[in-house]
Amino acid sequence: MDIISGISAATEAIKLTKELREIDREIDKAELKLRLVDLTDQLLSAKEALQDARERERQLLNEIVELKKTIEFSRALEDEKGCLYELDENGARKGQPYCNLCYVREGKLYRLKYHPRSDFGASGFWCDNCKTEHYE
Repeated sequence: MDIISGISAATEAIKLTKELREIDREIDKAELKLRLVDLTDQLLSAKEALQDARERERQLLNEIVELKKTIEFSRALEDEKGCLYELDENGARKGQPYCNLCYVREGKLYRLKYHPRSDFGASGFWCDNCKTEHYE
């Protein structure tokens, strides 16, 4: 149930409450009980909608936090010849590079493995995930 439905249910419950206050004392008990059941149902629907909205808000806030972390981390990366280097706070490269191709395709960071010589005689890096060679 979405928040609009919850608000609608709460509004309906308020209307039913007003009706109950205005009911004449001579109303039969069956009618009163029926109205009370309707009121309870509406209040339960409103409560459920608000709980759903609270859970959805929590999920969205967590997603925002994760996206902010991803953005901050991607700002600390430098691309050179398909290798993504992580930068420290001074802008210096640290650690082995990541595969840029995998990062673009999958949004995941895979460390490249250094191999001193390739078939072409140049040293470079190898990605175990996408099997791409990156030459220096």
